[in-house]
Amino acid sequence: MDLVTLAGLIIAFSSVFLANWLGGGEIVLLLNLPSAIIVIIGSFGATLIQSSIKDSMQALGLMRWSLFPPIYDFNSARNSIIALSNKGRRSSILSLEDDIALLDNMFATRAMRMAIDGADPELLADRLHDEAMRIRDRRMVSVEFLEAIGGYAPTLGIMGSVLGLIQAMANLDSPEALGHGIAVAFVSTLYGQGFANLVMFPIAKKLKGYIDKELLFHQLMIDGIHGIATGKHPQRLEVELYAYE
Repeated sequence: MDLVTLAGLIIAFSSVFLANWLGGGEIVLLLNLPSAIIVIIGSFGATLIQSSIKDSMQALGLMRWSLFPPIYDFNSARNSIIALSNKGRRSSILSLEDDIALLDNMFATRAMRMAIDGADPELLADRLHDEAMRIRDRRMVSVEFLEAIGGYAPTLGIMGSVLGLIQAMANLDSPEALGHGIAVAFVSTLYGQGFANLVMFPIAKKLKGYIDKELLFHQLMIDGIHGIATGKHPQRLEVELYAYE
């Protein structure tokens, strides 16, 4: 689990509650289920209108990376590539059939198997580059979905505040109830801003970093497997792969 994300969320929300408490506000006024519903569910619904169920499911699935990020061990991958390169140079690329599992990555394993099966190295590299970019593009669609939720949230928050004010105005004959109603109404605006700027946008930004790292990792694998397929000297290949971090 990525404890940094969890700690960031706790600190961000705690700062809001602490500021409210230091200002003499009542914490209970910040806990409003209708405001949460209109902001969170409303923002998701608005984003769904411009997208599809498939995009939404993929986006929600990708959000788990914010707490359980993928692990890309560049050093281990590089060492595995060099080990395969040394063995392939001593024997042949066909001798690597039983060592594919060393790569420990579905993308790289499939690419290595294609190289062993005799695919043209240049065509294979081009195809893998295209596939890596398609994977990145699919991930970015999910990030854009999450960013859209964050974009709609503040507007939904304002709509919730207007709805609350309409209800509060119904109590003009009761000043005490009117004051409480207005206070609760503006909680929706707070929820909209907080949900967008403390949750959705930071998570989307973090996911972009993981997606870029995944693309770089795939690039490392592509260049390494291309080097093995073309019979590049292991030492030269090792030097070239050290550019990936």
